[in-house]
Amino acid sequence: NPHDKYFKEIFSRKEETAALLKGMLPVELKKNIDFDALKPLKDTYVDEELKESFSDLVYVTKYRGKTEIMITLLFEHKSRPVDYPHLQLLRYLLRLWEAGIKQKKGLTPVIPIIFYHGKEPWKEQRFEDYFEGIDNTLQPFIPSFDYLLNDLSRYSDEEITGRYTDIITRTALLIFKNIFDEASLQKKFPYIFYHTREIENSETGEKFFVATFTYLFNFVEKIDINTVTKTIKTITEKGGDIAMTIAAQLERKGR
Repeated sequence: NPHDKYFKEIFSRKEETAALLKGMLPVELKKNIDFDALKPLKDTYVDEELKESFSDLVYVTKYRGKTEIMITLLFEHKSRPVDYPHLQLLRYLLRLWEAGIKQKKGLTPVIPIIFYHGKEPWKEQRFEDYFEGIDNTLQPFIPSFDYLLNDLSRYSDEEITGRYTDIITRTALLIFKNIFDEASLQKKFPYIFYHTREIENSETGEKFFVATFTYLFNFVEKIDINTVTKTIKTITEKGGDIAMTIAAQLERKGR
């Protein structure tokens, strides 16, 4: 899945993940999480059934300086709302906790974050809201847990720009938000890539350009590659050169 691959390439780095979390977490959570201690895990806890809807990136860090917690980024790669996400999350959390018990680590608090960028609105509701006829007597028998949702369709481009200060994180999120509107996406390139000149001479910046243009040129069928490369070159010369190189490679492969 091209969206999934691009998401993992961007947020497998803890710097971009920290920027993502700082821009979206509630204040009470954010002030108690040690972002410098974020550590990515290689493990995945998505089973074959969950794989149809989600892929995951898992990080561990400290809460209030002492409690180890896990933060999981669950990328919804079907780009449409999931029915009963709590059921899928419950299966996911169970796999994660069972793995911790087998490793003699006990149970670790988990903050599940669903990343969604589809066109249809995602309807959030509590797990207990799915059950009809629940009163205070039945309430204790219903599992109660929640997740955080990062639904990009809820924000304007300007809100995303204001919320996320990291250039790579912000640019990637703007691309994700606009990826399904091809005509609008191309018109917005000067806005989306405006600050990328600041990262063009870094190794991280070069990798970002390669990942981004590979994603765009492979996924967006109606994209005018020549126009795009010329536009990018006016913003960032090195980024434009990388875009042209990616385009030439795809042309040789029969793009």
